[in-house]
Amino acid sequence: MEILTASFQVIFEKIVDYTIGAVGRQMGYLICYKKNVDNLRSEVDDLEVARNSVQQKVEAAQKNVEEIEDKVKGWLTSVEEIAVKAQKLFEEEGQAKLKCFNGRCFNLKTRYQLGRRAHKLELTVKDIKDKGTFKTVGHRVPIPGGTSISTKGYEDFESRKLIFDGVMKALKGDNIRAIGVCGMGGLGKTMLVGKIAKQAIEDKLFERVVTVVVSQTPNLKQIQKDIAKELELKFQDEDTDFQKAHLLCERLKKEKILLIMDDIWNKIDLEAHGISFGDDHKGSKLLLTSRFQDVLGTYMDPQGIFNVKVLSNDEAKYLFSKIVGDFFETLNFQSTMVEVVKECAGLPIAITTVANALKNQKNPNVWKNALRQLKRANPTQIEGMHEKVYPSIKLSYNSLTKEAKSLLLFCSSFEEDMVIQIDLLWRYLVGLDFFEDVYKMEDMRNMVHTLVESLKDSCLLLEGNRSGTFKMHDIIRDVAIYIADKEKKMLTIRNSDDSEKWSNMRKLKDTFGIALFEARFSELPKRLECPQLNFIILGDKENSLPIPNHIFEGAKNLKVLVLMRLCLPLPSSLSLLQNLQTLALLECELEDLALIGELKNLKALVLVNSEIKQLPMGIRQLTHLQLLDLRRCTKLEAIPSNVLSNLRNLEEIHMNHSFNQWQVDGEITERSNARVSELDHLSQLTILCIHIPNPKILPKALLFDRLVRYEILIGPYWNFDWDWDSRVEFEISRTLKIDLDRSIQEDDGVKILLKSCEYLNLALGKGIKNILYEVDMEGFPQLKHLYVRNSFEIQYIIDSIMFQCIAFPVLELLSLVNLINLEKICHDQLAMGSFQNLRKLEVRKCDNLVFVFSSTLLRCFSQLQEIEIENCKVMSAIVAKEGKHGIQVDDDVMMDIMDFTQLRSLNLEDLPNFMGFYSDADSQLLFNKKVAFPNLEKLFIDGINNLKMLWHNQLVPNSFCKLRVLFVDNCENLMSIFLPNTLRRLQNLEQLVIRNCNSVEEVFEVRWVNVDEIYEKGSTQLRILNLVSLPKLRHVWTSDLEAILTFQNLRQVEVSKCETLKSLFPVSVAKSLEQLESLDINDCGLMEEIVALEEGLETMTKFVFPQINSLSLKSLPKLKCFYPGKHTLEWPSLKSLTISNCDKVKIVASNELSFPITDELGHHVPVQQPLFLIQKDTFPNLKKLNLDWNETMNQTNGRLFGEFFCKLEDLRLYGKDDKLIAVPSVFVEGLRYLKSLSVTNLFFDNEGQYAGTFERLTKLKLFKMPKLMLLWKENSEQGRAFQNLEILKVSECGRLKNLVPSSMHFRNLNTLRVSKCHGLISLATSSTVKSLVQLKELELSGCKRMREIVTNEGEGEAGDEICFNQLKYLSLFDLPSLRSFHLGNRTIKFPSLEYLCVIGCPEMKIFSNGVLSMLKRIRVRLGEFFLASYVRKLLVEEDVNSAIKRNWEENYDTCVQLLFTEKENGVDDLEDNSKED
Repeated sequence: MEILTASFQVIFEKIVDYTIGAVGRQMGYLICYKKNVDNLRSEVDDLEVARNSVQQKVEAAQKNVEEIEDKVKGWLTSVEEIAVKAQKLFEEEGQAKLKCFNGRCFNLKTRYQLGRRAHKLELTVKDIKDKGTFKTVGHRVPIPGGTSISTKGYEDFESRKLIFDGVMKALKGDNIRAIGVCGMGGLGKTMLVGKIAKQAIEDKLFERVVTVVVSQTPNLKQIQKDIAKELELKFQDEDTDFQKAHLLCERLKKEKILLIMDDIWNKIDLEAHGISFGDDHKGSKLLLTSRFQDVLGTYMDPQGIFNVKVLSNDEAKYLFSKIVGDFFETLNFQSTMVEVVKECAGLPIAITTVANALKNQKNPNVWKNALRQLKRANPTQIEGMHEKVYPSIKLSYNSLTKEAKSLLLFCSSFEEDMVIQIDLLWRYLVGLDFFEDVYKMEDMRNMVHTLVESLKDSCLLLEGNRSGTFKMHDIIRDVAIYIADKEKKMLTIRNSDDSEKWSNMRKLKDTFGIALFEARFSELPKRLECPQLNFIILGDKENSLPIPNHIFEGAKNLKVLVLMRLCLPLPSSLSLLQNLQTLALLECELEDLALIGELKNLKALVLVNSEIKQLPMGIRQLTHLQLLDLRRCTKLEAIPSNVLSNLRNLEEIHMNHSFNQWQVDGEITERSNARVSELDHLSQLTILCIHIPNPKILPKALLFDRLVRYEILIGPYWNFDWDWDSRVEFEISRTLKIDLDRSIQEDDGVKILLKSCEYLNLALGKGIKNILYEVDMEGFPQLKHLYVRNSFEIQYIIDSIMFQCIAFPVLELLSLVNLINLEKICHDQLAMGSFQNLRKLEVRKCDNLVFVFSSTLLRCFSQLQEIEIENCKVMSAIVAKEGKHGIQVDDDVMMDIMDFTQLRSLNLEDLPNFMGFYSDADSQLLFNKKVAFPNLEKLFIDGINNLKMLWHNQLVPNSFCKLRVLFVDNCENLMSIFLPNTLRRLQNLEQLVIRNCNSVEEVFEVRWVNVDEIYEKGSTQLRILNLVSLPKLRHVWTSDLEAILTFQNLRQVEVSKCETLKSLFPVSVAKSLEQLESLDINDCGLMEEIVALEEGLETMTKFVFPQINSLSLKSLPKLKCFYPGKHTLEWPSLKSLTISNCDKVKIVASNELSFPITDELGHHVPVQQPLFLIQKDTFPNLKKLNLDWNETMNQTNGRLFGEFFCKLEDLRLYGKDDKLIAVPSVFVEGLRYLKSLSVTNLFFDNEGQYAGTFERLTKLKLFKMPKLMLLWKENSEQGRAFQNLEILKVSECGRLKNLVPSSMHFRNLNTLRVSKCHGLISLATSSTVKSLVQLKELELSGCKRMREIVTNEGEGEAGDEICFNQLKYLSLFDLPSLRSFHLGNRTIKFPSLEYLCVIGCPEMKIFSNGVLSMLKRIRVRLGEFFLASYVRKLLVEEDVNSAIKRNWEENYDTCVQLLFTEKENGVDDLEDNSKED
């Protein structure tokens, strides 16, 4: 009782306090009315000052061609709106005072109202002012995704529009697969193609757009690699060239792709590198650009080539004037301008470079001088370049500063169309005297970045394919090379094949630089006599011979040396380069680096991506060293003690993905390694990238206080997990990843890092329960990204009871992962301005977190654009309601709507206790009427089983109207997707995916709604519909849906594992699918028809699908027909048809239409309907057919197939596993365009005459044909018909005795794979093998009785040769009886073999008895089991025979041999039994 009384007393006291406080606050509005108004006036004045400051920054950003941030625009709008409200209040107060002066003092009510409004407006003004701190107000508009070609400055001229429209038409059509854009250099072909690519992306013509540059000297392997990277295809190290080509070719067939290949100079063999879409191209296109029409003519017909001409006079004048501005229209400039434009000859590149050079020149004499230069400059005859290009670019070059000229000429040393990384470029330039008064590394970095931007602004450099990179237009590069070479500004050797330059000693003496990115070190001069040589860039092309030892003896003035992919010792003459200031060894494999210690004047040492194990002690002598770059030296284990501490001038150390084995002071180890404390001696160090696994050995705080940029990892398990190929150096200036606990929390250095960092990744140890204020007491004023993970004790991110400052004012991303005991993100109230820049919130595996925000804190998160919540076991809502009075705003208006105006993406996944977005929501409803999402574009819901509905039936107007993607998965109790009132909000929905929702019965629900009264008819943008594993789904659409919405934009429909679905489309929807391209239905056990019968419709219904190119029907056991009523079907664009496991389907019917009939009572009498009525024009363009063959098809006229499928190129026939069926050979006789044939569990009768039938066949695959004994008989007509085969695959044909008769010659075969054919003793005879002149890949596996690959034909002589000239890949796997590749004594040659695999061949002790010839650099994989083997190169002292012998000795003892012998006997028994059968 006493406890109850005490509790009651506490509650009573709080009520009294609250009441008195509320009354006092209201009286304060009356008493302090004048003070409130004055305070408001002061805050408004301060806000105006802040607005002016931001506006000045906005104007400067706009002049810098930047796009203003949305947050800045919003803030300025808020300022204007609140200023209007404040002004209105001031006017009302002035009128009230005027009344008082006239003898009518305003009453208490007016005083109270003004005081109250002034106070609330003051708080709002202060809040807006506090949010007006922006580090940046704008940004450069990024290049849109999908193509790396910049279209900046593109003008839609009439001369270009005709070509643009023509190419776009060709891209949309089916007839032209390769398109060319032709024209001389400098006409803007690349930019035009970039604009076409962007339009293709916008129109969604292709699933992917891939762009590569070929150039005059193409590196086809790199081009292949670049295409693969864009397609997310990863090659393995052991992949041969042939395998890479095959993989890329197969990958290109998976999607509809636009492949753009820019700047082709000569015909190249694209197919050899897998750059081919093949026959099954899915509508993919190849778009090429070239200066030469005859080159394009080798890839395409003339109608696919579009010629780009020069601009018309009016177009040229417009482009020029747009750049220079309108001041030229004065009489002083006009005539000169006309002459200048005329000299540019209508060439866009000439016009833009000249205009940019003159745009700020307002002195007429400067223009006249420019005109004189244009007319007098010596035009250089560069292949494919107009004579007017050189003088225009030279004029622009002349207008540059000295530093910019030097940088531009140096950049011309790089390969054509190379994407140049600025972070490597400035490192190379450290040793060259291009820039005056630049001594610090940071100054050099800033200078190069500034100059690159300046050259971009002058149109002399182009944007790269990612931030931090750039390119040179090939025309600009050609002119720069001319200037550098001919005018002796920077004479550079760029081609190791240019023997004239190597032999001309006079030119060598004048040479400033050598840049050979693909050199053969064996062809380099043994000694360079180049006293003026300043820089050398050498890249090894093929791991050839070492660089000649004496090569540098005559180049002692060398200042910059860059060596790439060097795998042999450094030349001894390196030690003579005492003037060398930059040494860069990139991707090198080097053991001994001792020579580097002799380079006493070295300033920059760059060893990026090199395989080195230790730094030499001699490096401690490099006392002038300012930059040490060891990025991605993953094998570096040792840096000798006291080396780093002796490099007193070091300004930057980069050890990302590199050395981290720091020695602990006082610890005794076998090897004395560097200690972290050595860094304390480096007083000049300002940039540090380092990993310190042991947090107890940190350097002193003074070091951290000096750092301007850093990336520091503290703790054993951190990684530098950035993709350096796509990352801008120091895009985030200060990054810290740290294991933080009480033991190091008080370290002064850690405090400095925490206070200054922009990116913080925290793994919290024991004793820390909140971030603010236990980790930091100032609110992380500079932090932009915060990741907190793996803590078992943290309860709050912010404990506002203890922390009262503004928290995370500039934070943009907050990620919380695996915080088991996290209860709240914010405990209690937040200070205004907290989280004001937060854009993205991620919460994962926070098992004690019940909600994300309280309703009273939402104002702090108003800028959120992305929310991702995953795997939180007890989370019930995103927003929790607090209190009973809603959210208070001006004039005591109750705001019930929570408006997430900036949110673009919402992802909710695996939340088992989730009840709804807002805790006050109706039970089991995701979104109720109190939340609004006017700009939400993507919604992902996965694993929320409590939900029964997604939407309330009374949503806020415009909420969800911008939704483009809806993905719903694993919501077991969800019953419906769209209610009738939400359907009209779908007009922007493009992709809808519903999966694994066991209770969904209907997707688009409109039942019981009077659509005439409520809705106006509209259309959706829905393009992709994916419905998978919906076991209770009865309807996707209802027949009356057309009254509300149409679906004419659908492109792809996939329906799978919907067991109760009996039909897919109503008639109204099916007839509107004019854009449908792909329809895939499988595993729907009750589906009887694709389109449901419309009651009362007795007339003939016509279904036309003009765009559909792929139709797949699989595992539909009850499917009988497409539509049960009277109908006709047209499939004019269908190219691929798959029908599998549809047992009741009839594919071929008679020429008579057969429809349901009625009996005397009018009841339908069921009649088996054909799925398709096959007639001559049913499938006019069908090229690929996958078909289950059964006995009913043998009853039809097989000859009709050849007539009706006359364009078929790919045929795959499947039989039943339990029954072998014969296919009439007449079925294939008319298929004269067939290129690929695959047969499984079937066989053809012997009645057909194949000669001529398969003359185009290039691929043949035979699987599971147990009765097959011979593919072809000797000298048979059938055999000769297959002699154009390129790919032959045979598997599980146990009785096959002879694969290829000796009379057969497969001169085009490049791939042969044979597996589990136990009847084969050998593969082929020696005479047959000699005909395999194109064979590139040979793979044999699981053939238990095969003893040799190539068998003797007769006696044969030891001197006879068998040569596999083209073979690159040879795999022998699980061949227990194989003794040798060839048991005879013939010489066997493999001049092109790159990869040899011998696995599970216990009888194979030697590869061949005769002479064996192979490449030394071959990679081999040998072993007993595949997983226990690895790919390696042959050792210096071994060949293939000795390697196989050693493999046999190491892996196969007597017991293993006996086991394989028993297996072989078992195979013999199996074969004998099968014969008896």
